[in-house]
Amino acid sequence: MANAFRLKASTMFSRMDDEVNESPLRIVFLSVEGNKTERQYFEYIEKYRNKLGIKASVHIHPLQRAKRDNLSAPQDVLELLEEYLVIRKNDVLPKRLRKVIPKEYSEEFINRYLKAELDMKDEKVKIFEAILEEAGYDVAYNDYLREFKGEDDVFGIVLDRDYKSHTVLQMKKIVQECMKKDYKIYITTPLFEFWLLLHLVDIKSLSKEQLECIKVNNGVSEKHTYTSKCVSDIAGHSKSISDKVFQKYYLPKIDYAIKQAKELCGDIDELIGSDQTDESKMGSIGTNLPELLELLRNARK
Repeated sequence: MANAFRLKASTMFSRMDDEVNESPLRIVFLSVEGNKTERQYFEYIEKYRNKLGIKASVHIHPLQRAKRDNLSAPQDVLELLEEYLVIRKNDVLPKRLRKVIPKEYSEEFINRYLKAELDMKDEKVKIFEAILEEAGYDVAYNDYLREFKGEDDVFGIVLDRDYKSHTVLQMKKIVQECMKKDYKIYITTPLFEFWLLLHLVDIKSLSKEQLECIKVNNGVSEKHTYTSKCVSDIAGHSKSISDKVFQKYYLPKIDYAIKQAKELCGDIDELIGSDQTDESKMGSIGTNLPELLELLRNARK
């Protein structure tokens, strides 16, 4: 049934609908920490997929957070992925939304709403959608995702090591959960901006002191850590990456970044380290993000 919010969803995501028409099809769904930098970077990877040699049958889709959602702890990133999977597999609302829905909305009403069997002009339906949106649930986006499936999809999360916020125990717990559930996990030490920096500079040219500053990654201003400031000084952006900036600084240098990353640490345990308070036991700077690019290009798990 083509109701109003289904039409809204099809309009919002028509570009991806047009592109995702090959068979067999794999979609790599990613839950990322940032609602700007990381998500925009991977959206551009999808946009310029042909130039990057990504297989015709493979697409990448970073999941979208609610506008007011700034939760970025490892568990929050994993929960975003699993919330999507609940919607995708069971066609039900996630538990966090059940808690805010008034009792007057019965299970039958909710199920009929999810199946698009209700009159969208009905005042009760309008109020229900307003409740969902206030709780951070994007009606059109999540309705679209229920229909957006490939034949051999991959699910993963992208995390910063972030010694200042994430403990060793937190990181290892998330890794164990992902391995148990067959989710991919991509970690960059100290944070995603280091992956961006690999596009911009010759890491071998940096001094031991500079590398140590990157690893510790102290804040240097209200907007920047040491590493993000290095990126900003070269590429001229803070959180948001414009299409123009991506084309100039990142698109032509992705293979260079991969090459440099492979010369650094890519082992998850070594990236995490064993003690974030002892610099000698902190994880090694590096990333396993080249595995993601190889996944996209080779269409293999």
